[in-house]
Amino acid sequence: MKADRRQALVAESARRFLRRSAYGHLQNLLAKIRPQDFPLVYDAFSERERELVFTLLAKRAPATGGGFLVELPIDQSVAMVRRLDTPISARLIGAASEDDAAALLSELDEEEAARILEALQPEEKASVEKLLIYEEETAGRIMTPDLFSLHENTLVGEATDALRSTGDVEIAFYLYVVDDRGHFVGVVSLRELLLNPVDTPLKQIMNTDLISVRTDTDQEEVAQIVSKYDLLAIPVVDEQGRLVGIVTIDDVIDVLREEATEDIFRMAGTSEEERIEPTIFKSARIRSPWLLAAFVGGVLASIVIGAFEDFLTSGLAVLVIYVPLTLGVGGSAGNQSAIVIIRGLATGRLREGILLRSFGREMGVSLLLGISYGLLLFCWSFGYLTLMQGDLDLEARLRRAVVMGLALCLSMIMSTSMGAMFPLLLHRMKIDPTVATTPFVTTVTDFFGSLIIFALAYSLIVL
Repeated sequence: MKADRRQALVAESARRFLRRSAYGHLQNLLAKIRPQDFPLVYDAFSERERELVFTLLAKRAPATGGGFLVELPIDQSVAMVRRLDTPISARLIGAASEDDAAALLSELDEEEAARILEALQPEEKASVEKLLIYEEETAGRIMTPDLFSLHENTLVGEATDALRSTGDVEIAFYLYVVDDRGHFVGVVSLRELLLNPVDTPLKQIMNTDLISVRTDTDQEEVAQIVSKYDLLAIPVVDEQGRLVGIVTIDDVIDVLREEATEDIFRMAGTSEEERIEPTIFKSARIRSPWLLAAFVGGVLASIVIGAFEDFLTSGLAVLVIYVPLTLGVGGSAGNQSAIVIIRGLATGRLREGILLRSFGREMGVSLLLGISYGLLLFCWSFGYLTLMQGDLDLEARLRRAVVMGLALCLSMIMSTSMGAMFPLLLHRMKIDPTVATTPFVTTVTDFFGSLIIFALAYSLIVL
């Protein structure tokens, strides 16, 4: 609450300086804001004020403006880049770190990114293009190429002097060691550097049990490795094993957030494209395929129900009112199982060798839940029939209640098995399981759930 009040006061002061054209005071005020806190101030500005602030910063303090720009949510930073003139956007992006600049440019249309790249200073353009040559969502794209490394024959005293004179280079508590060909051969902690004699070569104290990733390693795998080994940074090497950059913990956190957001969008049946101000028609087009899958499932369910129309007499019509319950609970159980499996695959918790055991566990859970909720529905439906259709004899009421309870039990087991099995199959096929699991589970549940209900009714009541 206190922080929110402070941000509101900063925003109000910034507005006052803008109205008075007191740009020097405004620049000093904004310089005191941490880039990570700027989005809260940004939200309090009008669109015109936002544009004026970034235009001012681009002219007077591009490093501050660039830091602010890349800390905004990606949809807001992209929208601002599109509102500003190309030279202004280029000054801001050029002042940001290479990996943040590359990440922002990759979110723009190809023509927009090309215009901004051409407007960058030659050295800025070269450093950003070094990252843009790598595929999106790889270690090469998110790494910081300007890192501090030394030759393995460097003495501890020389390394310490080199550290003191280091300029604006990424240092993350490790000193990376390379050989004559630039190959990554070791790592020395800053603690080891301080504790050893100044005439000790780095190759004598460096740790050669190395953890690194290649430039083409998927960023999600990079995040998993950093999390698994509790690293503050991880070196990135090229195909020849040469050290070309590092991925730091702040980049890993961004990756985890990005991947989680991506998975949420996909499992909801939409796409990350909706983050960046899509048109109404574009949003409708993105969402349509998943809704079509649900529509197909509903059509198939109606076909199944229609096939049993002949025996849905007044005495059996009560079955129809339990169809939404059976399909809804079964679908929810299947989606729960799918989410557990998908999340396990995404975090690396489910690996080769334990996938079958995980599937067996999900089946055990579905069996327990299916029996529990099946018995609950059996009791409920028997009581309902006793109260509402008391003219039915005991055997008829029991048969109908058994159909209700058994149908729900089997539907939950079937749906859960599909929810667990389908992500595993997609994973084996090297396909992202978040893309199609939810619509598949929904469609299968609608079709087979309705089939189970009426097949059981036909077998246990009509025959």
